[in-house]
Amino acid sequence: MKVVWSENAETTFDVIVLYIEAKFGVISAKKFIAKVDSVIHSISTQPYIYKSSNFNNKVRKATISKQCSLFYEINQETIQLSYFWDNRQEPLF
Repeated sequence: MKVVWSENAETTFDVIVLYIEAKFGVISAKKFIAKVDSVIHSISTQPYIYKSSNFNNKVRKATISKQCSLFYEINQETIQLSYFWDNRQEPLF
């Protein structure tokens, strides 16, 4: 399936990459980007690989790392990446 990035997903991804780069260096940021690419590829080939989130059955949560998750929705023809979440933040709900 085709993967579509929302504006919010792009923004939250950029913020997390910039944080990792500033705190841990360029190599760590590149490793994170590679992990995100790998997870998105998995989602594009097997959209239901990750479980539904606790707050909305339509939204699925993919764990990128212990510190970061990706939330996405499966539509009829596309997979919409909603946002990246720093797991160290307070939960939304």
